[in-house]
Parts: sequence; C-alpha cells; structure tokens
Amino acid sequence: MLLLPAPLLAARLTGLSVVPGVVTVVADGPPAVAHQFALTAPDRLVIDLPAVVPAQLSAPGAGSIAAVRAAMFSPGMARLVLDLSGPLEIVAARSSATGLTLTLRRISAPAFAEQVRRGRTPLPVAPMVAATPAAPADFNLPPDMFASREPTAPPAAADQPATPPASPVGIQTENAPAGPAGTSSPPSRRMTAIRSRSGGKPLVVIDAGHGGKDVGAISVLGGYEKDVTLAIARLTARRLERSGRVRVQLTRDNDRFIPLGGRVMIARKAQADLFISIHADSAPNPEARGASVYTVSAVASDAIAARLAARENKADIIGGVNLGVEAPEVGDIMIDLSRRATSNVSVLFADILQDALSDRIRFRGEFHRFAGFIVLKAPDVPSVLLETGYVTNRDDAAVLFSGEGRQKFADGIARAVERHLLGD
Repeated sequence: MLLLPAPLLAARLTGLSVVPGVVTVVADGPPAVAHQFALTAPDRLVIDLPAVVPAQLSAPGAGSIAAVRAAMFSPGMARLVLDLSGPLEIVAARSSATGLTLTLRRISAPAFAEQVRRGRTPLPVAPMVAATPAAPADFNLPPDMFASREPTAPPAAADQPATPPASPVGIQTENAPAGPAGTSSPPSRRMTAIRSRSGGKPLVVIDAGHGGKDVGAISVLGGYEKDVTLAIARLTARRLERSGRVRVQLTRDNDRFIPLGGRVMIARKAQADLFISIHADSAPNPEARGASVYTVSAVASDAIAARLAARENKADIIGGVNLGVEAPEVGDIMIDLSRRATSNVSVLFADILQDALSDRIRFRGEFHRFAGFIVLKAPDVPSVLLETGYVTNRDDAAVLFSGEGRQKFADGIARAVERHLLGD
C-alpha cells in the first residue's frame, strides 16, 4: 500500500497543438518537472517529463516548428519531440491545471549548435499564476516559491550547462524580430539566493537514513547502511556549521529509529528550505555500483527505482509503525499544487548536487532518477534522496566505510547546499 501512486502527480498527456512560437501540451494536470536537450540531423528539441501518454500523440507544426509528437520513452517518463524547420530555443515553460505551455524563439545556427553541445539540462516549469490555488493553512511556502529564479551573474563558463529563464515577461517569440544577428546569450546557472521560510539564514534538514532496529542494507564488508548514512550526515552538518552561512538540523544524531513520516514532519515543523535524505544502495549483482539522486514522482523512472522505493518505504514496517497513524497526510499529500512547485525546486537542486559531486565520486549511469519515496513527500519542502553507492560492491563499500570517502561526500553535499540556498 505504501507504493500506491498519488494519481494527480503524474500528469496524463492527451493532446498537442502548435501556433508560431508556442507549443501547448494538453494534460489532466500540471506537469511538475522537465529536462530538455537539442539534436541535429534533423534539428529537434526534446523534452522529457514524468508523465503518462496513454497513446502516441502528434500534431502538425507552425512557423519554425515542423511537427510535434509525444510518446512514452521509458517507464514513468514521457518524451516530447519538436521537429524544427529552423533553429529555436525554449525560453519559458508554464504549467496549469490543463497542461503545459512552451514558448519558443528563433536563434542563430551557432546558438542552436551550442544547445546541442550542452546536452541534457533542466527545464524549469513554473505554474501559471491563474492556476495557483491558495495553499492549506498549515503550509508556509517561501514567498518566492512560484517565482522564477533569475540569473544574477555573467554567463557561466562554456563547460557549464545553461538553464533558460523561466519567466515569459519580456521574452521574444519567433514572431518577433530577433536581436542583433539573431543571437541570444545563454544565461548563467548562477541563481538568486533562496528566501528563508523561517527568517534569517536558510535551513537545511539532513536525514541519516535508517537507524536503530532498522539497519538498512548490509555491506559486503560487514557494516550497516545506517552507520554510513549517520557518518555522512554528521560530517556534512559539521562542514556547514563551520562555514556558518546556513543553518543545519539533523533528523537523528545517534543510532535510533525514526518513522518515515516522522522524518518528513521534522523538516516541515522546522520550516526547512531543503531536505536531504542520505542512503546507501544494495543489489544482488555485486558489480552494481555508483551514486544516484532521486526526486519524488508517483511513477518511478525505471524498474530499479521502483524496487528501491519499495525497499526504503518498508522501513516503517520494520519498525512496527502504522504509517496511516504516524503520518496520515502522506497518502494524499501530492494532490496540492504546492507539491509540484517544490518538485521543480527539488529537481534544480538535484542537478546542482550532481555538479558538486561530479569530481569526487562515481555515478551510476543516469544520476538523477524519480521514485515514490515517502520521505520525499513533504508538500512544502524541496527534497532529494541521495543514494551514496552500493554497500554490496567492494569498491563502493571501501569508499563508504572510509573516513576519506565520507568526507568527500560531505564536502560535495555541503557545497551544493550553499550554492542552492545562497545562490553561490
């Protein structure tokens, strides 16, 4: 029962339409998050989003969009493809109760080639103001939760992927003349600081997975997952406390059991600006290795993600806790639109976390995945679950049970937290 999806989170795509400069995706709810990349030969823009496409969709194009089509790309992941007759870029993505609207503009051939070179990057999806309901009384969302996070620095170095601006205000669609030589400068990934929900310095809550009677995965070296997660959580907290730029709180600072719903409530009651749950993975195949990060989705991105969520969500069963009594709101928490807003922020942080860890640890294939983890379902706290590696792999276990390896994780996590919350 812990894996029953919240049906409104995974939008069902039911139609497509195109006018010059605008693509509209009809859905039964607002898509929460998306990634984008560009391809050549022929020129295409591709958007991946956690959604369901019951039957393959297509629509004729208009302007520089030759055609548009959508289908399931992998379990839980829909792919929207824009076939182009001229180079375009997406400058805004807006969600509403009836779907997703993409606004595009013309760019030069060199600028499109740069998009292709950057590869897969996040596509911020902001809700339309008219579609944003009032949040429940016990929610305290950041005042800038629904606003775009505009770049505040000069363009980043060429080897850093750029994120397009989310706001349509002042944008130039393909019907309007382009700027000089039809070029556009890609914005930097540097963002403005998060405005703390509780006032003062922003707060991150770090959750050391498992604990007490719930030992988690057992390492091939004989140790327990619960000890790895606590050690990395403590080191990350110390690193952030030494810096003194953000506040940090641990869900546990010793070997004790906390129900999954209790971990969520700790973050919510503290009015956290970010929640990070730290875990270590296991697999029957001893060759499986590498770290990955998860953000919440009612539909898992792949079978491995689904099995992992099922295993982690059994922690309350191990602890003998009735989740329905411990955290009754978890079952239907996703129906609020604010959950979708925090999902967008969670995805942005997942990408920052990947950047911060990329020169320190080994990743497992596609680093960012989606699954229905209970600890990620706080409706008003952006949340990620970091799987630090496989304790069933000797190489990963050697890193995770060493002081040097744990410190590498702690330094990378702390760097990502400060970059995300402070706009570094």
